[in-house]
Amino acid sequence: MPKFTLPIGTALLACMLWAPRLLAAGDGVDGHAAIGVQQPAQESLPSLSQQFGIEFIPAPEHLLPPQDNEYFLEEDILLGNGSGPNPLRFAIPTPAALDIGSGEWIHLDGGRLWRTVISAPNATTARLHLKGIDLSAGQQLRMSAPGWADSVIGPIEGKGEFGTGEVWSLSLPTAKVLLEWFVPDGTVAKELPFTEADYYHGYRQIWKIDEGGAEGGVAVGSCHLDPICFSTWSNESNGTIRLIFSGSLCSGQLTATTATDETPYVTTANHCISTQSTANSCQFNFFYRRNTCAASATAAAGSNVTGGDLVVTHSASDCTLLMIRPTLPANVGWVGWTNNNVSTSTASTCLHHPDASYQRISFGTKNASSFPCGSPQSNWSSLSWNSATQYGVTSTGVTEVGSSGSAIYRNSDRRMYGVLTCGGSSCSSTSPDDGYGRIDVAISSGGFATPLAAGTDDTREPNDSCAAANALTNGTYTSLVVKRVDQDWYLISSAPGTGVSISATYTHANGDIDLELFSACGGTAIASDLGNVNNASINYTNTSGSSQLFLCVYLNSDTRNEYTLTLSSSGSPPPANDECAAAITINSGNTTFNTSTATNSAFALPTTCTANGDGLIVKDIWYKFVAPCSGRTTVSTCGLAAFNTRLAVYGPSTACPGTSTPVNACNDDGAGCASGTSSLSFVSLIGSTYYFRVGGATAGGSGTLAVACSDCAADLNNDLYTDAADLAVLLANWNNSGQGDLDNSGIVDGADLAEVLGAWGACP
Repeated sequence: MPKFTLPIGTALLACMLWAPRLLAAGDGVDGHAAIGVQQPAQESLPSLSQQFGIEFIPAPEHLLPPQDNEYFLEEDILLGNGSGPNPLRFAIPTPAALDIGSGEWIHLDGGRLWRTVISAPNATTARLHLKGIDLSAGQQLRMSAPGWADSVIGPIEGKGEFGTGEVWSLSLPTAKVLLEWFVPDGTVAKELPFTEADYYHGYRQIWKIDEGGAEGGVAVGSCHLDPICFSTWSNESNGTIRLIFSGSLCSGQLTATTATDETPYVTTANHCISTQSTANSCQFNFFYRRNTCAASATAAAGSNVTGGDLVVTHSASDCTLLMIRPTLPANVGWVGWTNNNVSTSTASTCLHHPDASYQRISFGTKNASSFPCGSPQSNWSSLSWNSATQYGVTSTGVTEVGSSGSAIYRNSDRRMYGVLTCGGSSCSSTSPDDGYGRIDVAISSGGFATPLAAGTDDTREPNDSCAAANALTNGTYTSLVVKRVDQDWYLISSAPGTGVSISATYTHANGDIDLELFSACGGTAIASDLGNVNNASINYTNTSGSSQLFLCVYLNSDTRNEYTLTLSSSGSPPPANDECAAAITINSGNTTFNTSTATNSAFALPTTCTANGDGLIVKDIWYKFVAPCSGRTTVSTCGLAAFNTRLAVYGPSTACPGTSTPVNACNDDGAGCASGTSSLSFVSLIGSTYYFRVGGATAGGSGTLAVACSDCAADLNNDLYTDAADLAVLLANWNNSGQGDLDNSGIVDGADLAEVLGAWGACP
């Protein structure tokens, strides 16, 4: 049975993508190595019945009428489901016809819980699709498969995670779905908090435990090979996924980026998933496979998460790139890819989910550089299949319906170079070839180049370390992204005694985000929230002694999640230039300032800088100044502030001063300056950087800083006087170029002598 047979001229290409980890040595622009990932497992979410300790009380059952399963199987043949430009269908939606009377209420501390179990007598599997969800504050929904661990979807709040009012339960080997609705005390609930509910009635068996059965193909050994028996491909097996979307399924694979940033990208075919709503419905079924290489072994159902985003789709090449939202299972693997068109006769391998069944592996050879999946045919590679020995029997592993979207790898380095689009191989006919869309075509012309380079991040990057912390002010910041390999750090200005409130909202099922607050880079957190819910918050009164706090946002589980961050700080924060590292650059002229909320820098002044010899400078702020001239630069608050100021200048240097850095100039209580204000002068060199420190003797306040640079070019020895010493320098260079050429004529001559004599005396 063909996976997907297209007439000549139909352009469809099945592409694959990939997500990250460490690249193997020697990787170049032609692709990326396969990557294995070990990550912490996230704590399972209980059903509401389990949370409230009432799971022993049976929930009422809402029984739907049976369906004619054989009719739908025959209809699939007539419609070409799974054998034309349609994915393999396995379930059909039927109205669940739910109302308040379909369940029962149980009164609990703090609220009420409504529950019902929806089922159909002859369904092979079940999936519930809710529409029009609109939950008021405090209410939540959860859906699960009774008796199946890790099957809970939720907590569903508001209009659902995607904001569309839609949500899907997981499809598992059961015909039952438990629906629970919690309503807190004080809330009136006369109608269900959704407008529609469809029960996806499974009519095809998609949870098979062996190769026998009505749809399982043929006896063990005559068709299909198990990847567990071929350990070389264990990482690719860990990255192979069965995609269950709406009532259909295909294959796909977790695909790495060049940046190895663990973005959970999945590649599959456009004829499988091509819309955002279908991507939202996608259930990602990992590890559905045999875990023992034995003919008698049965398959495990694996691990399941649901909900994805459509990243890019390209109908002309039948390629789609998705991104998984929920927390990934532990021990998944990302697969590598190449952006080269591999040559014919390349030994190749495919891992896939044929005929709605568990994972298989097929070995083959690229036998031609084109295949009639679409136009141009050169966008596809042709694959023929080879035999291999398994359980002592020679078998030809092939693909079948349900394998669409799976990757083909070259054996030499196990890098993907195409995805399955069409072909005729099956267990009943192993000789026909299959066509795989070239990933290099998808990269060059299908819009896949950018996402495959690196997964998206937020605009506040780079803030991956405490040293690169991004400054926040009061407000709300949306569309933030945190990754397992990319923590987020933020800088918060907070005066001693100031209250700081920080809150982060996110979907916990997509990864547990934790917050830690520090008073400096390094050391122990002074406050944190390490909870396992849909939000995290820190409320802290700054008793740390530091005016700067550092917030670390990181993932405790999974590889990527999005969040919103809100900061509120009571009281007035310190000025932006409270510390030298954030010094504000100023030019000559007047600059207003206010040091009332400034904090004290870590080091004092030399005792010679202060009138009373205490060496103190309190509530200081910092400015950076690049001298526009060589000469006398004056820095002054003289008569320009209403409090006792103190000034200091450091430099020339591009680095902030420290405890041992000498002061270039300083002043306290300038001569003739009212209210203890200050004034100083120093020799500046054009283009050199200086740091101005402005503070007080006992308190802060507002004022104006006046800066003036007077050019004194004739002062050749920089002592702020033009005198005999400068004349000697000029005469030593007479009739030569160099120092003393004040008019830049290229020679020291009488014109330069006239300038020195005209400037004789103290520099202005």
